[in-house]
Amino acid sequence: MRLKFSLIGLIVLLILVGIIWRLSRPGGMMLSPGGETVKEQPYDKYSFERLVTRGDKASEIEVMGDKFYYVSEGRRISGEINQAEGEVRGIVVMARGYAEKEGYKTGTGTKNAATYYAKNGYTTYAPDFSGYGESDPEDTNALGARLVKPVEILDLIASVPTGKPIYLWGHSNGGQIMLSVAEVLGHRAGQPDSHGAGVKGVILWAPVSKPFPYNILYYTDEAEDRGKWLRGEIAKFEADYDVYNYSLDRYLDWITMPVQIHQGSVDSAVPKKWSDELVMLLEELEKEVTYYEYFGADHNMRPSWNVVVARDVAWFGQLMKEAP
Repeated sequence: MRLKFSLIGLIVLLILVGIIWRLSRPGGMMLSPGGETVKEQPYDKYSFERLVTRGDKASEIEVMGDKFYYVSEGRRISGEINQAEGEVRGIVVMARGYAEKEGYKTGTGTKNAATYYAKNGYTTYAPDFSGYGESDPEDTNALGARLVKPVEILDLIASVPTGKPIYLWGHSNGGQIMLSVAEVLGHRAGQPDSHGAGVKGVILWAPVSKPFPYNILYYTDEAEDRGKWLRGEIAKFEADYDVYNYSLDRYLDWITMPVQIHQGSVDSAVPKKWSDELVMLLEELEKEVTYYEYFGADHNMRPSWNVVVARDVAWFGQLMKEAP
């Protein structure tokens, strides 16, 4: 009889363990410290705190001519590669700004700068991001499609050949992505087996640096419906998530790498005051930041483009000399 009750007790214990394991699985239900169940939302994994602990997933980079392909979040991502001329001095991972899908071509928003860097000894990788070029389709959720972009960069950094210093470059919305990546990598600094240890600095051209979701809402009047649909999507997102957990302005203190920022005075896409305020915040946090302002330059740094890219290459070389 005692044996019978022992077996029943063991069975009950195993059932309870199975239930607890099931409830604690990502994507299911989790037990909070208070004992109540908390639903795991699909985009919790893209919060800054979760990205820090995420294990970036390296994949083999396939190169075909001037295009490359890798995998992130189960999606095959295409992009443009520009091989360095002569001795390879380093690698530049690039993130373009916003682009309409209609008429988009691989290399849009990065091709000219990438060509210049390659001529000066830097191999460049500019992903199309999911949903663009020859990449797999993006997330069907409008906010999910945006939040995954830093992850696609982090997985690319984990995948590029090691042994050479890596630099980040972002323009406009790509600047927002690279700021996020710099924050995540900075907070990981010192952790064992942390990808991104070879990243030496980040260059930002007219970066979108305002809080989430204002950084999206600011541009909604450009849509045909004046942003009505996207505002609805943001409202749904805010019902399930704390937007502060996805807002880069709250994590600027995590940045540990040097930052170089370029901003034109007549930029009609990113107000100059945004970059002014970003630089002020970084300086208050005692971050290493270099800021160049260009009188009369537009969002694409015209007519100062040649000066900008020359300063970028000089900065790459400076950081290389300063590296231990």
